[in-house]
Amino acid sequence: MRKKTNLKYFVLSVISGILLALSFQKFNAFFLAWIGFIPLLFCCNKGNTILKSVFYGFISGFVCNGISLFWLYPFLNYNLESYSQAIIVASLLWGYLACYFAVWSGFVNLIQKKFVSCIVVLFAPFLWMLLEYARTYLLTGFPWNLIGYSQTHFLYFIQISDIFSVYGVSFIIVLMNVMIFCSIKEKRLLPLIAAFVVFLSVISYGFIRIKYLNIDNDNEILVGVIQPNVDQYKKWDLKYKESIIEEIKSSAKTFENQNIDMMVYPETVIPGFLGEPDIENLIEEISSIAKMNLIGVPCSEGESFYNSIVSFDNKSNVIDKHYKTHLVIFGEFIPFRDILAKFFSIFNSLGDFSKGTQMNVFNYENISVGSSICSENFFSNLSRKLVNNGAKILTNHTNDAWFLDSAAPYQHFSMNIFRAIENRKYMVVCANTGLSAVIDLKGKILQKTQLNENINFSYPVYQNSYKTFYDKFGNVLIYIGLVIVTFIFFMLFMI
Repeated sequence: MRKKTNLKYFVLSVISGILLALSFQKFNAFFLAWIGFIPLLFCCNKGNTILKSVFYGFISGFVCNGISLFWLYPFLNYNLESYSQAIIVASLLWGYLACYFAVWSGFVNLIQKKFVSCIVVLFAPFLWMLLEYARTYLLTGFPWNLIGYSQTHFLYFIQISDIFSVYGVSFIIVLMNVMIFCSIKEKRLLPLIAAFVVFLSVISYGFIRIKYLNIDNDNEILVGVIQPNVDQYKKWDLKYKESIIEEIKSSAKTFENQNIDMMVYPETVIPGFLGEPDIENLIEEISSIAKMNLIGVPCSEGESFYNSIVSFDNKSNVIDKHYKTHLVIFGEFIPFRDILAKFFSIFNSLGDFSKGTQMNVFNYENISVGSSICSENFFSNLSRKLVNNGAKILTNHTNDAWFLDSAAPYQHFSMNIFRAIENRKYMVVCANTGLSAVIDLKGKILQKTQLNENINFSYPVYQNSYKTFYDKFGNVLIYIGLVIVTFIFFMLFMI
C-alpha cells in the first residue's frame, strides 16, 4: 500500500512539472499555470514527511525545467566536446532550478502541518515569489521562465505588472492554485469563489488599463531595425568578416531616404572592435542613414573588453556608450577557469568581458532611449533604472543565434513584453537572428520578425515621460512578502 501511495505522489509531482512546463513558450498553454501547482500541493499534504515533500518538489521542478528548458541540451551539445558533457551540464542546471521547487514544497508541507489553510493560502504564494526573486540574483542570477512569464500571451492578466512587476504575476498564479487546491481538498466552495474573484479582479484591472490608459506622448520617432541573421559560427571567423561588413552596409542602405530618426542594430553585430580602421569606416558609412544610431560593437579600454551598445550621430561621432552590466556566466566570463578547463577544454579558448557599472541613457536632440544588452532584460530593476534615469523609450539588443531554432528565443523575447508594461514604454527589440519587434506600452506586439530571416523594417514609436507605480516604488510586494513570510516563520518556531 505504501509503495502505491508513493507512486501516486510521484506521478502527481511529474504531472505538476509537465503542466507548468507546457504553460511556457513554445507550447504557450498559459492557462495550465493556473492549475499546474495543484498536483504538487497534494504531494505536500501533512500526511507526507517534509523530506518526501522536498523530494516531490524536486521532481516537479526537474521535470518542469527539463521540458521547458530542454533547449539547453542542444545549445550545450553544440558548444561542448561531447553529448555526455552537454547532458551533465544541462542536468546540473535543471537540478539547481529544481531545488527552488524543493524548498518551496518542504516549507508548504511544514506550514500545512502547523497552521490552518488560510495561513497556507497566504504563505505559499509569498514564499514562491521570494524564491523567484532570490533565483533572479543568487549565483549571478537565472530568472529564466519565472512563472509570471508564462502569461505573456494573456495581456489582460499581466497589466498588473505596472504595479508589482513580473513577480506580482507569479504571486497571483500561485495564489489561485492554492485557493483551488484548498477548495478541492476541503470540499468547500468559498476558496474557489475567492480564486475566481482574484482572477476577475486582475483581468478587470487589465481591461481598464488596456482600454483607458491615456499617457501623453512627447513625440513620435521613426525607428529602423536591422536583423542581419548572421550564423553564430561565422560571427568571429575572420574569413567571414568582409562579407558580414558588406551585409550590414547593404541592410543599412535599404533605409536611405526614409528619414529614420533612430537606427537599431543587434548585440555585437559589428565583427570587430571599435577603433579598428575597417570598423571605423563601416560605422562612418552606415551612421549617415539615421539621426541617431544604436550599434552593438565590442569596445576595449586598456586591458578591459566590453560588450557594448554605442550611440552615434549621423556623422559617426560617439554620443555615449553603454557597457553591459550583467554578464552571462560561462558565456561572457568564466569563473574558476583553471579548474574547469581541465574538464571542458573549450574554456581555454573563451575570453572574458569586463562588467559595466552604469545604466546610461542615450540622449540626443529629442530622443531619450534606454538600452539593454541581451540578458540585461532578464532584470526588471535594470529597465526601471533606465526609466528613472530619463529613458522615454526602451531597446533590447541581443544575439540569440546561440540557441538555434529552439524555444529559447521565444522565452527570451517574452521578457521584453513585461519590461514594456512594467515601465509603460515602447520597447524596440533587435536580435541578430530574431525575434525582433516593436512592442507598445500595453505589451501589444506591433511588428515582429520570424527566426532565422534576414530582414529590416521601420516603425513609428512614441516616447513618454510617464512613471508607473513600479517605477516609483519598486518591488513593494517583495518587501510585503518578506515581512509576512518572516512573521509566519517566527510563529512557526514559537509554536
